[in-house]
Amino acid sequence: MDNQSAGTLLQKEPDLTPLALTERHLDEWLQLQDYLRETHAPTDQLVYCRRQVTRLQLDLYQLRNS
Repeated sequence: MDNQSAGTLLQKEPDLTPLALTERHLDEWLQLQDYLRETHAPTDQLVYCRRQVTRLQLDLYQLRNS
């Protein structure tokens, strides 16, 4: 997806809050993590994915408690 397409997607959802965006990203990373586990992906991919999930969980915690 190029930048213009990404901009168009964001314009279609003007009420998307940082909290909602973080929740969406977390959900997508969790889906990827499930897929990587099911396909027995290399350990480094699983570790990277898990780190992203953890980072997003922390971001979500901070957004909810601010």
